[in-house]
Amino acid sequence: MAIGGRAVPDAIQLKHWLTLVPETRGAQRLLIKDMKDLAERVGSEADKLLVEFKDSGIRHDILQTVRSVIETRAVHILRIVKQL
Repeated sequence: MAIGGRAVPDAIQLKHWLTLVPETRGAQRLLIKDMKDLAERVGSEADKLLVEFKDSGIRHDILQTVRSVIETRAVHILRIVKQL
């Protein structure tokens, strides 16, 4: 998925995310807050899901790989929103 014309996740910066909302300070602040909240929460939610899978007898190596990608993306988002 391309965001602000960029499709490589590590190359997407805050200015690219801000193209998703109107160019008003309020809209930009709300987007940044939502991004920060999601990035802070997504790791623990992914961990809960992995536990649910394990408890249900669903085990596969790819699940941990997906969890690692989620963490990498969340850390990147937290890094770029802290630039302000």
